[in-house]
Amino acid sequence: MPSLPPPVWAELHHGGAWNDITGDVRVTTSPVTVTRGLSSESASEAEPTSCTCDLDSRDNRYAPRNPMSPLWGEIGRNTPFRWGYDVGSPWVAVPGTDGSGLTTPGGPQFAVGDLDLRLDISMDVWSGQQLAACYLSTNENRSWAVTVGGTRQLGLYWSPTGGILERQAQFSTAPLEAYNGQRAAVRITLDVDNGAGGYELRFYTGRTVDDDEWSLLGAPIVGQSTTGVHSGIADIELGMVSGLIGTRMAGKVHAFQLRNGINGTVVASMTTADVTPGVASFTSGGRVWTVTGGASLSNRHVRMSGEVPAWPPTRDLSGNDNYVSIEPTGITRRMNAGNKPQDSALRRYIQAMGPVDCWPLTDGVDSKAGKSLLGGRDTTPSGSDLYVPPTWAGGTLADWVEPVLAVKAGEISGIMAHTPRRALGDNWHVDVFMSGGGGNSTVAIQVWDVGAGTDAQNQVSIQLGLTGYLDRLSVSRLSEASDSSSQAFFGNFDGLGIWDDRPHHLRLSVTGTGRIWTVYIDGTQFASGSIDVTLRPPSRIRVGYGALSVSGESATDRSLGYLTYWMGDTVSAARIWTAYMGFQGERAGDRIKRLADEAGYPVTIAGEWEYQQRMGIQDQARLLELLNEASRTNFGYLLDARDRAEVIHRGGSTLWNQPPALVLDYSAGVIGAPFKPVDDDKLTENDVSVKRAYGSVPARQVLEEGELSVQDPPDGVGRYDNAYTYSLATDRQADQVAGMRLHLGTYNGVRYTRLTLNLANERVHAMIDEILRIDVGDKIRLTHLPADHGPDDVDVLVAGYTEEAGADTWTITFNCVPGEPWTTGIAGSAVFGRADTGGCRLTSAVTASATSVPVTTTGARRWVDSATYPTDFPFEVRTGGEVMRVTACTGTGTAQTFTVVRAVNGIQKAHPAGQDIRLATPVYAAL
Repeated sequence: MPSLPPPVWAELHHGGAWNDITGDVRVTTSPVTVTRGLSSESASEAEPTSCTCDLDSRDNRYAPRNPMSPLWGEIGRNTPFRWGYDVGSPWVAVPGTDGSGLTTPGGPQFAVGDLDLRLDISMDVWSGQQLAACYLSTNENRSWAVTVGGTRQLGLYWSPTGGILERQAQFSTAPLEAYNGQRAAVRITLDVDNGAGGYELRFYTGRTVDDDEWSLLGAPIVGQSTTGVHSGIADIELGMVSGLIGTRMAGKVHAFQLRNGINGTVVASMTTADVTPGVASFTSGGRVWTVTGGASLSNRHVRMSGEVPAWPPTRDLSGNDNYVSIEPTGITRRMNAGNKPQDSALRRYIQAMGPVDCWPLTDGVDSKAGKSLLGGRDTTPSGSDLYVPPTWAGGTLADWVEPVLAVKAGEISGIMAHTPRRALGDNWHVDVFMSGGGGNSTVAIQVWDVGAGTDAQNQVSIQLGLTGYLDRLSVSRLSEASDSSSQAFFGNFDGLGIWDDRPHHLRLSVTGTGRIWTVYIDGTQFASGSIDVTLRPPSRIRVGYGALSVSGESATDRSLGYLTYWMGDTVSAARIWTAYMGFQGERAGDRIKRLADEAGYPVTIAGEWEYQQRMGIQDQARLLELLNEASRTNFGYLLDARDRAEVIHRGGSTLWNQPPALVLDYSAGVIGAPFKPVDDDKLTENDVSVKRAYGSVPARQVLEEGELSVQDPPDGVGRYDNAYTYSLATDRQADQVAGMRLHLGTYNGVRYTRLTLNLANERVHAMIDEILRIDVGDKIRLTHLPADHGPDDVDVLVAGYTEEAGADTWTITFNCVPGEPWTTGIAGSAVFGRADTGGCRLTSAVTASATSVPVTTTGARRWVDSATYPTDFPFEVRTGGEVMRVTACTGTGTAQTFTVVRAVNGIQKAHPAGQDIRLATPVYAAL
């Protein structure tokens, strides 16, 4: 029976450890609240996670300005804080140390033919750890072991004989894309004899070990010969594999199943659902399981992890009471602090990768020289007697890059950059970023090495001459001694293609201990050759612009920026070109990860890489704006992690076809007030235009027919048009995104925007494990709704939530969006594998009791008939609000007849001829 206030706990991190402050939380006088995710159904991005909490400070403990405070010097702005409950069923918390896990004695009862392994776990980091095993090297007892590899691939080790020589190891062909701390079910099946002389191994992900539908992880792995799983007597271990060298699991274990045969008999199982927290052993699945080492059974839920930005003191008028009202927030708050836009993608990437030196040449209009990005020497002017000072901040490399140095058309100018004089290795590179020029322009790039310029040690330079009207690169070498010099010409190379106003990049690389030169243009190798003398690392770099007057050739202003000197081969020409072009085409998750890494924030991504949207050019904006832009393009959620100081992104692909995380029966009285569903046009969009940032003409998707079409009522609802701009790699994506927005904007159903659950209600509290597991993006199913809401169950996705815990309240309110649009077709799936017709109507009227229903297909693709496709039956259709189960279908043309079971959803009535009839549960094409 739940009681109030709920069993809350809280901790502050200081002195290098987490410190319990539960006794100071004034939960009896002021409730603790946490808000996370989207605040409403119409919000486009999540606010930073926030919390309100009062702390007793009568001893001035939480007064960081008071020298007499017990925590003087220990707490201050952004002190880490976390809060939660000790409630519900426990899990096995494993710390990642040797001998720490859960075990049960082995024996012949664990023998299997085909293998079906299932684990319900969460991992602190989803890579490079051991998960479970029946595997021991002693006496050749190697049966099976499950791991996650360093690149997040799920792996299986097994031996048909128990011996090491016969042992095999295979890993999933795709990584397991879960964010750190995320709970998930993993499944491995091994068909030891696939009937074709080999074996077949499959990896899956799901939500629970009892799932009916699983998502295949990567491709099936087919072996060239049959195999088997040794029937050994090793103990079953969860959270560790004693028989293998490697990192033990750090995280939580909730459940386990071992089946003899794929979907076969369960021979070993474990669940912590009914276990008492803190015990050393328990019985589950008829077996005694023992907690070993540093593992423990815990039900301590972290509901908020963040930072305390301020410690405002509060006293009553008598002065006898003193408390501090803190408002911890997630780390995304700091990402959004200030108003300074982020630097360009190019600048951020160069800084993150650590060049020897870089001169961005982005200095202000009154500058006389270019400042080093790394604190080196300023550039100096360089040129002939006709030299004209460049125009600072007057050049444009690209719209998404900062203004740079410009040399006006027809003028002669140049700069010299002096590099740090230190020996750093044999391979070095110089990058020059430029735009403009025309045929009447020349560029001279000269790089001098660190030679002394004496007879004993010549100073050698390599010279690149670029001539516009010839579109030519000329490469030569100059060696200078005390009173003599020599030159060598390495060749002319035509076809540069860099004289227009588009962004271009030139890299000079010297490798092979100073004996090989290579020039790259726009990330691709353009020319290369050998050097007849040894060229040491650079001492100075000059870039000069000249002017010609060739008849018929044009001249335009020239832009120059980001003169960069690298040592080693960390950054390729192709990669720096990608950065220059704003990383166009990178996956949304990759952009989020790269941006966070560059800024020093931890982040993990959930969602298959191949289903993430490709991003457009990265613009200059604040960090959180860029992260949210990628999340929005990916139709996902960007959030503060609930249990750690980390940012997580849940990709849109994880939202499709979810099993419900929670089922709420309205008739059971588990949904609290206020319960006010809406059936309005607030989110309606039936005419959607989407333009790609830096793209061409917007793509447009319009719903021309149907109840929510642009037709005037009663044939539609009228036009609801909206236009959007997205960061997308191609214009083709704009069409797809417009289609997705149209799809979401024409959901035709009641919307349940807020669902409140009273966790102190005994009926609700019985579901506390499922409720506290729910996170943003999860699905909730509502059943047995009032008749005026419609006859069907309704699915919603959680977009955010607010929870409140106090002396007289303990609630969680979910902000929700419709879930039905997030159902996609899957080939071969028993649940999601059936496509609808292009349109179908009742051929004639159907009485309320008829079990024979004539239909006529008006669009492409008729219904399957039961004579040709007997295994495709039954399936369910909907017409006039009634759901019927089709058990047979006759006819192979557009006119067919269904044999049906009526009133599957409790509605049974007569239906007129011409009425629309479709699949009861449609599926859609995923983005």
